[in-house]
Amino acid sequence: MISARPDLLLVLLLAAAHAGGPALAAKKRPPLPPLPPLELPAAAPLIDAEIAGQRVRLTVDPGGDDIVQINPESPLRAVLAAATRPDGQAVDRGQYRVAVGQISLAIPFSRETMLIAGRPVRARVLQPAAAPPGQRAGSDGVIGLPLLPHDRVTLILRPATASDRSQTIPARIGRSDAWGLDWRLPGGAGELDVELHPLRTTSVISAAAASALAEVGDGRLVGPVSRVLISFGAIRPVRRLELGRPVTIANLVLRGGVVRLYDWAGRTELPPDAQAQAEDGLAVVGKRGRQGAWRNIKLGHDVLGACASISWQRTPAAFTLVCPEQPSR
Repeated sequence: MISARPDLLLVLLLAAAHAGGPALAAKKRPPLPPLPPLELPAAAPLIDAEIAGQRVRLTVDPGGDDIVQINPESPLRAVLAAATRPDGQAVDRGQYRVAVGQISLAIPFSRETMLIAGRPVRARVLQPAAAPPGQRAGSDGVIGLPLLPHDRVTLILRPATASDRSQTIPARIGRSDAWGLDWRLPGGAGELDVELHPLRTTSVISAAAASALAEVGDGRLVGPVSRVLISFGAIRPVRRLELGRPVTIANLVLRGGVVRLYDWAGRTELPPDAQAQAEDGLAVVGKRGRQGAWRNIKLGHDVLGACASISWQRTPAAFTLVCPEQPSR
């Protein structure tokens, strides 16, 4: 048996320790402790953040995508125009491409490392042509819920009362990269893709979702065509849907909303028109075809405003709604 040289063995051990030292140290580095739950007043859900060395205030959008949108009038716009950041790194830029109905948009963005509650968050920071709606004074823009480093976020609308009931529903990232929930309508009318948008004044319903809701709630289209801001500055024509029988989604009551009927290809299944008016000539022609049968509803303040609080948690992913208890049906 040949024994190893002690001096050579020592050299090899020291070399291995030196090579693996930083990696081992990195593995032993303890994870950051979780942030405390974030509670915000729904009337002004603002958080402080730092982007490109500039302190900003952002409005939290529970129904927002995993992006930040900076208002045109924010002083941050001038900072974002620089070719480098304070650390000397060149800026990574791109085009955020999105279709809103029949309108295709390309919105400039830069990838930035933000600081939120002392935690680094890498995100696409967009510069849309128009400020997202629903912000309060002092807001530099909007941040989507998926970007927050907190494991629980709650919007407080009012103090809870004895007449409120809490309901927790599983949450998931949906087709639009926003946190939402699935809700099955009664009577085999199908499932809705539900997003929570308390910053919106009025609920916005896709034509496919309106068709299902009209079937369940004896719905009718009423009133003239109007135009509302949907997202990213895109304004689309809508009609008002009124439900003869309110439809319950979790512990929320839906009595109607505005319907994006001109962005849908399946006109034959639209809810009945109370005024029997054909308005095919108002369909907008764009570079993109009409939307397929996506049963999406963006619940606005007209529905969510009745609640005491709206909470989201990361694990297990869920929304908890504390809202007035609804009578059994």
